[in-house]
Amino acid sequence: MRNLLAVLLGALMLLVSPMSPANDSTAAFGAGGLVLTKTDQIVMESEDLFISQDKIRVKYQFKNTSDKPITTRVAFPIPEFTFDIYDIPLNSDKFDKDKNVMDFSVMVNGKKQPFETEVKSRTKDEQTWHKITHHWMQTFPAQKAISVIHEYTPALGGGVGFGLQGEETGRYCITKDLQTWVDKQLKSGWDTPTATVNYILKSGANWKGPIGKFKLTVKKSDKEEKISFCGTGVKKVDDLTFVMEKNNFTPKQDLYILYLKKPYNTNAIQ
Repeated sequence: MRNLLAVLLGALMLLVSPMSPANDSTAAFGAGGLVLTKTDQIVMESEDLFISQDKIRVKYQFKNTSDKPITTRVAFPIPEFTFDIYDIPLNSDKFDKDKNVMDFSVMVNGKKQPFETEVKSRTKDEQTWHKITHHWMQTFPAQKAISVIHEYTPALGGGVGFGLQGEETGRYCITKDLQTWVDKQLKSGWDTPTATVNYILKSGANWKGPIGKFKLTVKKSDKEEKISFCGTGVKKVDDLTFVMEKNNFTPKQDLYILYLKKPYNTNAIQ
């Protein structure tokens, strides 16, 4: 359907955290869902988003509200990257084999969906950069709902030695109490290693109307971790799990999650 611009895009974006030259650091991939380049015919009835440092899983239910089936190409692009300069946990051996460095997979109505992979590589400043896009053709039946589930392993950002640098943007909504705790650790000679997961949430606003039912589940790796992200109505389910649920939700900002790992004594390893 040419009038629909024919492509759904998994809106991903590359983020590099600002830091001083002496800091150990990593790059971070934003991770995003499937979107239309604006449609007034397909509704996202629900989105169930699960985020941890090991796995991102998104369960959608879409409905084509028109009287005709819509067939279009679905795409999940990964931001341009190089194995040479970014210390990110991407599997270079897997890239050599099948290019699926984030172990991306997708299921439609409970069945595994095959997809193709396009790779574009270029050389800049003696580094080889790769741009990967996974894509497939998808039919949205008229007046029917379909289930789409995709999951992948996120590439984490973060580092050590710079506390909460970057929070001047307010992207993690760090509370005064948490900032005080970090400052106390640093003054006592303890460092606070961090990990970040970024998710491009605003792309959910490109479907027809708001997201009918939205659920976000964020999970920590262990009880001693601290976590911070922006959101209202977030409920703590247990020591590891936090949930936010919204009805008729129109996302207006992206999601940035900060994990603060167990502090360690910097003086003890010098």
